[in-house]
Amino acid sequence: MASEAQANMLSLLPPDLAGLAFDLSTVAGSKEYCFPLAAAPAVLKSLLTNGVTPLGGDLWDFKDGEYYPSGENWYAEAVEGEPGEFREARVEATAGRFFARYATAGDKRVTFVVRSNLAAS
Repeated sequence: MASEAQANMLSLLPPDLAGLAFDLSTVAGSKEYCFPLAAAPAVLKSLLTNGVTPLGGDLWDFKDGEYYPSGENWYAEAVEGEPGEFREARVEATAGRFFARYATAGDKRVTFVVRSNLAAS
């Protein structure tokens, strides 16, 4: 079962995006949801709109019906005193570059790392 933070994150997404989520704990032991890379920008935008700024995320390969960690990830370190809107823009730009880098690299999936207390994001 995905973590509580991941379940809370999923509940903030519109049904069409939430329906794309796959619970990696059922096959890979990771307590996260992954999303098709093509949907990742929309998932990120929805999270930001709902006041959740992800800390980063991981890239997964989906081959022959199985999920494998690719070893690639993105992250955006917090900058002390940075206004929320600046952090959101920085996270969106960092993630956007990451998503674009792998857009044509086969069937990829993406996870989003969020804080346990989403209200604190």
